[in-house]
Amino acid sequence: MTAMKVLDIHTHVLPDQPGLALVALDCNPDGIVAGHLFSAGIHPWTADENTPGRLDLLYGMLHDPSIAAVGECGLDALKGPSLEIQTDVLIRQIGFSETFEKPVVLHVVRCFDQIIALKKRLKPAQRWLIHGFRGGWQQAQQLTALGFELSLGLKSRPETMRFMPPERLFLETDGQCAIERVVEMAAAVRNVSPDAVRLDASRNASDFLGHSCFVS
Repeated sequence: MTAMKVLDIHTHVLPDQPGLALVALDCNPDGIVAGHLFSAGIHPWTADENTPGRLDLLYGMLHDPSIAAVGECGLDALKGPSLEIQTDVLIRQIGFSETFEKPVVLHVVRCFDQIIALKKRLKPAQRWLIHGFRGGWQQAQQLTALGFELSLGLKSRPETMRFMPPERLFLETDGQCAIERVVEMAAAVRNVSPDAVRLDASRNASDFLGHSCFVS
């Protein structure tokens, strides 16, 4: 078994070197490339598109050990079908997460109250990570106290990136830049070395992905 050293916890672009990123797929098994790690899920924007068939396809994909997480899935108040439809599809995917013991990567836009209520109601055993978090440090503290993980990128607020504890630091590119650009930004605002940032973020990513971060 070989351990992956994931640094970029959310991207849509395959990294040059396998194992350095968690690459988000939709429900497309043809997108799986040997040696890489993926998350697979139904995005809230498309939650009403051939949902039963895509949920069945997603369930099948999650048997693949290279699919390390469920997502991105979630809730978006600004785009996509009704929140009722989005919530129904999200709950199904959370169920898959529990069945396969794989964490969840969430897309959340102006639905934090709803996602908090859902977590409290469902009491998941698996961890949930909100990707691309852009809120302030006070909101970040509230969410992490409730057990959420937060992934930070170029558009995250400097204060949030500065004060996030080392053991809770997750970095992402969302496929918009090189991960080293985010590392350099985090190092600058945290007043630490890029190596320290890489170590913290990769250690946290490995811990988040758990057994799925190991491949044969």
